[in-house]
Amino acid sequence: MGIARGRAIRPGRDPLQWPARFAANRRYYAHVRAMLAPLGIERLIIFVEGEPLERMLAGWFSGPIELWEDGLSHYVDLTSPLWYAARGAVQVAAGIHPAGALTRRADSRRMIVRDRFETGDLVLPPPSIAAPRDWLLFIGSPLVEDGIVPRSALSAGLQALYAASLLPVAYLPHPREDAKTARDMVGAITGAEIALMPYGIASHVEANGYCGFVSATSTALLDLGAFGRSLFVPCLFGLDRIHQALADWRCNPVAVASGRDEAAQVLARWSDTTTR
Repeated sequence: MGIARGRAIRPGRDPLQWPARFAANRRYYAHVRAMLAPLGIERLIIFVEGEPLERMLAGWFSGPIELWEDGLSHYVDLTSPLWYAARGAVQVAAGIHPAGALTRRADSRRMIVRDRFETGDLVLPPPSIAAPRDWLLFIGSPLVEDGIVPRSALSAGLQALYAASLLPVAYLPHPREDAKTARDMVGAITGAEIALMPYGIASHVEANGYCGFVSATSTALLDLGAFGRSLFVPCLFGLDRIHQALADWRCNPVAVASGRDEAAQVLARWSDTTTR
């Protein structure tokens, strides 16, 4: 059974709308609690620990709570504490649930934490990946949309990756990337193409084969389970903090390239494997 719980409203650009949206957001959380209360929930499982709705539910629910891994950010902080604090301040000003809004991590002391790579008590079956062909797949992330890098840095990083690869590279846009902008950016880079449909990562790799998978920060590299032919390359995009976080994560099953030269070496090995 599913419940249409709706969502909070962003503040918007018109200050005249802010008071009404603030009040609507306060009513929203009360509405969600009123919908859930009669259901007799005995155990609450949440997947995103740092978001307002999940924090509200964790503070409201009195029974046992489980926190299930929501991806890469479950293990490492990919942006600075100031980024989360600034985002949280804007949310609070919009009437969004304020508890813990300025910090990345929820209070997990009363939660059972389940994940794939540290506690090892969560199993998420990977997709059935199609037979390899002589292409690499670059999996996009909303780096520009989230204000983490400018478009010029994303384009420069992709050009560096494509220059380092002996194989053509397909770019799979993230759902939050603007499709036309991504298509124009990739179209200007020699040796790069936008990936074929479908765009959902599981359905895409089941329909299209690749000899390797590359990304700056995407959780998809964990979800695919193809760890021997997956590579994080945040340094190509100037994401030194993210590189360090991924390199320091002791349970990381995916290699992290220290720069273009190391990335080129890894990609060359993949290319050799496919041509044998």
